Amino acid sequence: MSSAVTTALLLILFAIGLYPNLVLSNVDPKGHISIYEAASSDNSLRTMLLLTAVGMPLVATYTIFMFWTFRGKVKLEDHSY
Repeated sequence: MSSAVTTALLLILFAIGLYPNLVLSNVDPKGHISIYEAASSDNSLRTMLLLTAVGMPLVATYTIFMFWTFRGKVKLEDHSY
């Protein structure tokens, strides 16, 4: 097994072991920060979902357009940079 796969599996196991806590407190167990306390409000999550739904297709379209525009091998000639 490659080291990247091993690292990914260890990270997944670590996240499962911590769930639902994100940050543990050594001083007071009530001081843990859970995923529910760290999440944004429903309104801001909806806003970001809308912005992402609009923005991601734009970024993908631009990336495909640039890839298509500059496709092919570069030909080096005497007057090339």
